[in-house]
Amino acid sequence: MFKALYFCSVKSLIVMRLERHNKIATIVSSDFKQVLLLEHLGISLVVGEKTVQEVCDENHINPDLYLCFASLFHNQPLPQVPHFNENDVQTMVRYLQNSHRYYQTERIPKLQNYIQILSQQNQSQGSKLLENFVQNYINEITEHFEYENNVVFPYMLSLASHQAPDSTYSVIDYKEQHHNIDEALADIKGLLVKYLPINEDEKLRRKLLNCLFDLEHDLIIHSQIEDHLLIPLVEKFEANELNALPNNNVQIEDKKNANLSEREIAVLRLLLEGFSNKEVADKLHISTHTVISHRKNITQKIGIKSLAGLTIYALQNNLIQLTQP
Repeated sequence: MFKALYFCSVKSLIVMRLERHNKIATIVSSDFKQVLLLEHLGISLVVGEKTVQEVCDENHINPDLYLCFASLFHNQPLPQVPHFNENDVQTMVRYLQNSHRYYQTERIPKLQNYIQILSQQNQSQGSKLLENFVQNYINEITEHFEYENNVVFPYMLSLASHQAPDSTYSVIDYKEQHHNIDEALADIKGLLVKYLPINEDEKLRRKLLNCLFDLEHDLIIHSQIEDHLLIPLVEKFEANELNALPNNNVQIEDKKNANLSEREIAVLRLLLEGFSNKEVADKLHISTHTVISHRKNITQKIGIKSLAGLTIYALQNNLIQLTQP
């Protein structure tokens, strides 16, 4: 009887559908990692019987955005949600900044502690190799976080608050430098699982592997939030810089430019009309990667990165003309 109830309970947790009327406590009970989500969003764990909607209203968080985060923590695909807005950018940035602090004050020191114990107990070439792998990885992830905190996030928040951001920067720069920093963990885990002897201290190996898998899980969610939620939204805001040209429609003149190819002009036209990279790709029947490459070529040729700057350049060089609607 108990066994049957147990498996029924487990099954119900696996197929649990996350919705606004769900109680936060029920979601946390089904997956303790959700506690970390609350912490990163600045929400108190003492939620009583409150629902997602109620807790989000109290903390000025879009419930749809919270459910996106909760789905990622629950190892579910991102749901179809309404378009996000400026306030959601601030929430996402706050989450990512808090997660950076968590990694640097808890996850990374814990990893370093295990590596230090291992090095003290195993004076071998293998342990030294592992120590070097981990330190290089920590340096890489720390540099990545500093870049996001000092350059990327201030730029995004400026756009979201309708302030004039640095015109020499664009989210394209971030996409070119941004990469899934969790991938390097595969080599470290592989070394531990396949090759490295630890003087039969399997408990230490298990603790170290558990630490690495937990960090990997967190970083995958971190990357998904950036890649699938934050970056596409900021691209929309960059396109909206064109609203600084009120009551006008932008059209490309029917002539070639000596510097830009026909395809680059087609990409530029759609970007200036406010379409995202993905939307441009769909309209031209090419990949998003190809659009990014064309956009990179355009900025390299004329030395301007922001859409507003591209618009001004195009006007000054007779690549486009403004026509009244």
